[in-house]
Amino acid sequence: MRILIATHSIDRGGSARSLRILVRHLAARHELSVVSLLPPRPDRPMAEEYAALGVPVRLFEWGRLPISYKGVAVPEREQDARCEVMRPRIPEFRAWAGEADLLLFNGYPALSLAALAPDIPKVLIAGEVVEESSPRFDSVARFIRRHVTRAVAIGSREAELPERLGIPCRIIFNSAERTPRFLDFPPLAPVRFGYFGQLAASKGPMDLIRAAATVAPALRRAHAAVHICGGNAANPSPLQRRMQGTIDRNGLGDIIFLHDWTDNVEEAVRPVHCIVCPDPAGSPWGRDIIEAMSMGRPVIAAGTEEVFIRPGKTGWLVRPGDPAHLAATLSVLSRSGMELEKMGRNAFEFAREHFDPAKTLPELEAAILDEKQDSVPIHAPARERTATLVFSPPAHGSLRNPGGSHNRPARPRD
Repeated sequence: MRILIATHSIDRGGSARSLRILVRHLAARHELSVVSLLPPRPDRPMAEEYAALGVPVRLFEWGRLPISYKGVAVPEREQDARCEVMRPRIPEFRAWAGEADLLLFNGYPALSLAALAPDIPKVLIAGEVVEESSPRFDSVARFIRRHVTRAVAIGSREAELPERLGIPCRIIFNSAERTPRFLDFPPLAPVRFGYFGQLAASKGPMDLIRAAATVAPALRRAHAAVHICGGNAANPSPLQRRMQGTIDRNGLGDIIFLHDWTDNVEEAVRPVHCIVCPDPAGSPWGRDIIEAMSMGRPVIAAGTEEVFIRPGKTGWLVRPGDPAHLAATLSVLSRSGMELEKMGRNAFEFAREHFDPAKTLPELEAAILDEKQDSVPIHAPARERTATLVFSPPAHGSLRNPGGSHNRPARPRD
């Protein structure tokens, strides 16, 4: 089948990494091409990797769908302006779409292109939770209903909107990049926490720095450290400079370390005991969590829904946008290497059952093509409500009372 894939980016964020995994799988059996709203980053060789697979990548700088997502605001007027500039090139996109049997949208942002190719079936991979408070929500919802033939959602929250719009939708978890493989746990002390992902406000890295600063004395006593991977020392973003400034001004350079982006996630994770995903939107089921669990690492994630993260079993959940709660969790777990290893093994067993690409990718391909499979569809497991502690938090600054005593340390200076 000839499939044209429309995506916001081929090398930015978890959705781009998920797309790369899917493209590798589909390229062996289908004729693929990709259109991206953003140009490839020069420091990441993703376009070359796609070319080696025989998958051309074309740039079409059309505006994103004018709607915001949980944790990500989209500047609507800017998107409108981009569309106006690109209108003379609409025939070019229509020519690309005319060569395809199916148009696949990797997330909502690129779905804005759907109206330019009205006569081709369209499949949406719903990877975001749409903010229904967005000013244009009603008109965008009608647009989605009119243009999307069917959808595949990466989780139950993401499936809510397509299902409510009457769009046939299946829930299939994202796949790990490779077969889940337990990485031997490092020595149980000192504990190392790791953050892997874009240094973007929507991912919450500043919350992690504030949390670590709040309990810096406890982390130092435990000789624990926080390693944040995802920067670019040669050309730091404004947020990265702000993060480094906070570390320097508060004297945190002995416990918080900033590292550049890495494509070799496995080697970066190997010396780490626990992954931290402080996403202020509270979506504890993203790409970083999947990869961490697939390597046998527990996860501290912001959010309340026990889909992947079962508190005390595969990791811990903290309140979104609450550095104090995250700080208390870091403090307790910095002294709990043995418990982290137990949770890591539980996380790996969950990943082996739900994230194995040998199971998930054929199921995802069948859903995209609307084919029947002999295997049982991969849906979100029943949510197990449990809050059993496997270790005892301290009386002050505990997981259940993150505020602790009235002698809370001062907030770090940003």
